[in-house]
Amino acid sequence: MRTLVLAAAAALLVTGCSAEPETPPPPPSIDFSVAAKTVSAKPFLYCTVEINECKRDTTAQVKLEAAPGTPVRVRVPKQVADTPWSVVIQYRTAAGEQREPETVATFGPGKQDTFEAKPPAAGDQLQTVEVKQAGGKLVQGESGPEAVTRGVWSAAVEPA
Repeated sequence: MRTLVLAAAAALLVTGCSAEPETPPPPPSIDFSVAAKTVSAKPFLYCTVEINECKRDTTAQVKLEAAPGTPVRVRVPKQVADTPWSVVIQYRTAAGEQREPETVATFGPGKQDTFEAKPPAAGDQLQTVEVKQAGGKLVQGESGPEAVTRGVWSAAVEPA
């Protein structure tokens, strides 16, 4: 009987050691749309929740065409919508002034899965629309603790 118990324990130990690690799910894609045209973007930066391992894909930025004043719709999957996420835009004013990137929306977990990124004024031209997903790590920011970005998806917007 003792030999049988030892053999079963040894089999469990060998099975446990030889089991392959669980493969993480693939990174989610995000949809960017202008009028009837939709493109799906892979993340150009995607990290583990703890931000201890990150992968970059410098070819992941998608391209869209939009006339000045035209918004870009963003749709995130549940995997992103169930976490804090934000939308950042960069644009050129109708007068030709280049503006720095600015966060135009931030959402809590499960609050929203779509957003329409609009240029601030009718003649302004969006140039970049990005979605940033917060990770599970905090750092001290200027106004208190801030979540480190886990994932970034980007669309370059060309004038139509």
